[in-house]
Amino acid sequence: MNFSGIKDKVIEEIRDALSKIEKKKVEALIKMLLSAEKVFVAGTGRSMLMMNSFAKRLKHLNLDVYVVGETIEPPATKRDLLVIGSGSGEGILPLEIARTARRIGTKVALITAKKDSKTAKLADFVICIPAPTKFSKKKSFQPLGNLFEQSLLLFCDTVAILIQKKKRISNRELLEHHANLE
Repeated sequence: MNFSGIKDKVIEEIRDALSKIEKKKVEALIKMLLSAEKVFVAGTGRSMLMMNSFAKRLKHLNLDVYVVGETIEPPATKRDLLVIGSGSGEGILPLEIARTARRIGTKVALITAKKDSKTAKLADFVICIPAPTKFSKKKSFQPLGNLFEQSLLLFCDTVAILIQKKKRISNRELLEHHANLE
C-alpha cells in the first residue's frame, strides 16, 4: 500500500471514531471547561502529548490551564477541573492523579476509549472516543494507540474551536495569548 492508500485509511478511521462521540457530552465538557476556575490536564505517553497541545490551545483562549507535573503547577481546588486523556483508562499515573483530585474535590473529566475503566469509575464525567487501543480486542489498521491519540488531538482541537466561537474570540485575539519568545 502506498502513501495515498494509507492516508485515506487513517483518515477514514479517524472520521469513524470522531463521528461516534456523543454531541451532548461535548457541550457538557465545554461548559465544565468554561466554568472551572483552573483547568489541569494529564495523561501519559502520546496521549499526554495530545493533552499538552490541548492545554496550550486553552491557554490561547485565555483559560487558566496547567499541565499536571509541570514546575509551575499551582494547587488544585474544588473549583477546578482535571481533564485526563487516556486510551485505556487503566494507566497507573492517570488513575492516581484522578484519585488525588477526587480527595481534593476537584472535578475529573476523562477522555478515553474505555468507558468502563478504573479511571472512568472515578471520573465525574467521561467522554468516550470509540477507537481501538493497544489493549483492545478490536484492532485498528494503525499500530498501537495511534487511532485514539490522533482522534484525541482532533477532538481537543475541535473543542477549542467551539470554545473560541462561543467566546467570540478572533484569531487575532488568540495571538495576544500566544508565546512570543519562540
